[in-house]
Amino acid sequence: SLLNYAQSNWHPQLYIENTFGDLKEQIRYSLFWEKLELHHFPSDVQDLSISNASMFYDDRVVLIADPNRLNGVNREAFVDQQEWSLYEHVDTQQRFIKEFIFEDIDEDEENDENNQLNNTNDNENRKHSILTVTCHAGEIDTLNEKYQAHASIEARWPVEFNKLSLYLSTDDQTHLTDGKPISLLNYAQSNWHPQLYIENTFGDLKEQIRYSAKKSKEDNQIYICEHRDIKGLFWEKLELHHFPSDVQDLSISIASMFYDDKVVLIADPNRLSGVNREAFVDQQEWSLYEHVDTQQRFIKEFIFEDNDEDEENDENNQLNNTSNNENRKRSILTVTCHAARHSNYFYWNGYCLILLITLVSFCIFSIPPHFTGNRIQISCTLLLTSITFRWIVNRSLPTISYLTSMDKYAIMCIFILIILCIWHAMLGSLIYLSIPDLRVTQDMWLAYIDQWVFMSAISIFIVIHIVLLTWLYLVPLKHRRQMAKKDFEYRQSISKEKKTLNYTLLSI
Repeated sequence: SLLNYAQSNWHPQLYIENTFGDLKEQIRYSLFWEKLELHHFPSDVQDLSISNASMFYDDRVVLIADPNRLNGVNREAFVDQQEWSLYEHVDTQQRFIKEFIFEDIDEDEENDENNQLNNTNDNENRKHSILTVTCHAGEIDTLNEKYQAHASIEARWPVEFNKLSLYLSTDDQTHLTDGKPISLLNYAQSNWHPQLYIENTFGDLKEQIRYSAKKSKEDNQIYICEHRDIKGLFWEKLELHHFPSDVQDLSISIASMFYDDKVVLIADPNRLSGVNREAFVDQQEWSLYEHVDTQQRFIKEFIFEDNDEDEENDENNQLNNTSNNENRKRSILTVTCHAARHSNYFYWNGYCLILLITLVSFCIFSIPPHFTGNRIQISCTLLLTSITFRWIVNRSLPTISYLTSMDKYAIMCIFILIILCIWHAMLGSLIYLSIPDLRVTQDMWLAYIDQWVFMSAISIFIVIHIVLLTWLYLVPLKHRRQMAKKDFEYRQSISKEKKTLNYTLLSI
């Protein structure tokens, strides 16, 4: 038995990719997420997998199944035997996923970046922090307007070599001179950093922060890199106007505690941010697009100032003699990935059922007009059924102040049922007032009017659906086509700019 072996020796640094929540590794018992295939429900067979990965890439570690010892499963300890039957055999699969790597840029790109940063260094009180983000999206909670995610954020900013060398050992200075990266322990305790924070986090955020430095190839300019790994819940305002054909923006807003006179956050122009689609948990309900958008924005801050001169002087000194406090802003960089809802479920269980309920109401015209009570009874039953069904569908959506496309369709069908109920009641009144024996034959004018109302109603109903299908193709589905086009352009940019986007394969 080797105690504390990993602290001083090499090991493959394995981790579980599809764990859900905190993993108790000593007990080896935890929750894992799995995309369940329910096409053949209830005769389905589900795959329960555990994905093992290494923190190293395939140039250092490749994971393979042991050819001499088979994997197995303990069927005796299976808890859910009442509902499931567990098979004895265990399958293994080796696969590779693409990962984004934060590496140094080429010499030409470094020259352009250094020239840009040198121009901004004329003002010593202002620095540009360049950010690159890789996001692992988790479960999306539509009802509470939040989602789970794990993100890796890298922020870079230049420092002077002479200032940094005071805190480095001789070996670290030698590594920097040779162009090798070094790890900076406790860097934030005694040195300047942009003091980044996540603006739209929800609850407690688990994060790990580490710092490194590397020298430019052209001059003595040093770049400090802040590597921040975060995991938690993030809130997002969901736009449900086009539900269930909606495309949601899942964003992480990164801000600095400093104002824009000290720090400005910009996206890295040479290295793209990305999203890991393989680790997306909620694949049953959502489809995650490949491309990632970044947006730079500024927000104004309200400053509470006193009229006392001494207090104003103290405040001005604290704010580094900012000349115009009212115009101070915070720099925020928003990184957004996009997810499209799988809408087939809502098409069949929402639109289709509402359509069938409304179509049944036209069958009432086959009942003779003088059976007014039967007509009104069936129409009211269909009306209450439609209202109840709409209430059940709305339980899966948050309380919003506007109507979704499905709400508009359901309310339109409800109004059609109400109009038909009113017509049946009016027809019954006309029969009662104009026909003594209360029986309507085919040659009476009331029968012709009833047939004319039926033909008009069914024609209007068909025209409404033609307009609805046209709108669905030109508005919600057009947005999805635009997202697919951006994905295509994103893949082309990866193939054309291999120098600016460096990635390798990871064996699992």
